[in-house]
Amino acid sequence: MRDFSRFSEFSVGSVIGNAARVMRRKPLAFFGITLLASILSTIIRVALAPIWVTLFPWFISLFNIPAAAYILIAATGEFAVGIISIALGSSVFQGALTYAIFMLLQQGGVSMVEAFQRSTSRVPTIILASLIMSFAIGLVFIIPFLLGILLGTAVRRVLGMLIFIVAMIAAVVLPSLLFVKWSAFAPACMVERTGAIASLWISSDLTKDYRCKIFGIFILVWIIFVIFFAIAKFCSNNLIFGTGLLGYFFSVIVLTFPLTFLNVLPAVIYFRLRVVKENLAPESLADIFD
Repeated sequence: MRDFSRFSEFSVGSVIGNAARVMRRKPLAFFGITLLASILSTIIRVALAPIWVTLFPWFISLFNIPAAAYILIAATGEFAVGIISIALGSSVFQGALTYAIFMLLQQGGVSMVEAFQRSTSRVPTIILASLIMSFAIGLVFIIPFLLGILLGTAVRRVLGMLIFIVAMIAAVVLPSLLFVKWSAFAPACMVERTGAIASLWISSDLTKDYRCKIFGIFILVWIIFVIFFAIAKFCSNNLIFGTGLLGYFFSVIVLTFPLTFLNVLPAVIYFRLRVVKENLAPESLADIFD
């Protein structure tokens, strides 16, 4: 029992520190899983991109979108495709990550082959929950986004600008709230062997009262991700490989570290909240997968 003594509190620093310690124990395995998830996400993105390209002109004509918002909506759609691809690619491996992380916390060693074997049966449910989560987050983003554009251009300038600003704030805040609320769904699905909807409900209940801290954790890691992304883009475009295939793979490798951190966090958050909120002793978690 190495890390459970540190689970008596839930703070931004302690959770990030816990995730970092877990990564250090099996770095090649976690980085390898993240690379596989990135490759799968890329394949999914390539498959989804033509769908968005087909729907975009229809979407623009159906809602009579102003020309000024054309580029913004196009960029938003591409971003949404990317987020969905990452979510689906990662969800395939979340069960194995959850099992591996628990075993590292519990006894300091893990077989990744066993981790994948133990998680195989949960992959379809985790993917389904991920799809539901992605759809819900996309919905609470696009509704205020569209309302802001349509109403903002339909009324007078000052009021229209105010409506647009409020709608854009809602389009950022509401998806963020859902993401934080459901951030522990994959570990819950893996550990408690529940269905997709039940896993989301469990995550919602588990993260209650701690969502501000969880939000702070993900904001900090996303800032690190953006920094790594900027470095990867600058190096691949200007210094080393150029914009070709080698440049793309260089970017993927550079981004592996922050993406691995993002993949590890849900399981660490889940286990720490289980101990903190339910007052579980370390021994109570020893048979969590049995």
